[in-house]
Amino acid sequence: MVIAQRFLDVVFPRYCWKCGVWMLNESNPIACCGLCRKLWPDLRGEVGRILMQERLAIVWGQVGFRLQESEFLEEQVRTIKYRGDRWLAWHWGRWLASGSEHCPRGENALVLVPIPLHWRRKWDRGFNQAEWVARGIASVWHIPIASNWMTRATHGASLTGMSRRERQEKLERTYEVSEEMGTRPCRIVLVDDVLTTGTTFRMCAAALQDTPHRVVGAMALALA
Repeated sequence: MVIAQRFLDVVFPRYCWKCGVWMLNESNPIACCGLCRKLWPDLRGEVGRILMQERLAIVWGQVGFRLQESEFLEEQVRTIKYRGDRWLAWHWGRWLASGSEHCPRGENALVLVPIPLHWRRKWDRGFNQAEWVARGIASVWHIPIASNWMTRATHGASLTGMSRRERQEKLERTYEVSEEMGTRPCRIVLVDDVLTTGTTFRMCAAALQDTPHRVVGAMALALA
């Protein structure tokens, strides 16, 4: 396996997007060397928790980085979202979880619930990027994912560029809970790739209010 990896490194060399160094034996698909990764605007931990609390008015949350502070990170998110790179999303989910504060413990089981896409958009993209970020988180924290607990009932234009009020009006009754959701109470952490105004998170939390479950936090890879 090691010999095969070294052979691939020579035949298909990978270079750091930022400094140009040859990334020898670098199996992580994130195209940035270990040294440059340390220079990212890393928000994981206490800083991320405070930012998510302010943006969403929640008790606990975590976020990875700000999009506007790095062209490389913006390109990474575009690659995930519009080029269908599932494994890149998975690796970024692992990165987010590995440096984030773990959600406070409670009596009930903790479950990750990705923000759902409408089936048409998921069909167009081939996958839900939030689900693959959640899979990366789950692989580090060893907690389950409930991808089928919520659905997006309506399909419309992208919310990108809309004001908070426009998003609020468009997202009213957009998200619904699924009949596949169990009745045993769980603690839910909502997961998405990018947090903009926070309206999507709040609408999903509102849709879950009348269920036996309780939303205890939110995680996002990037803060727009």
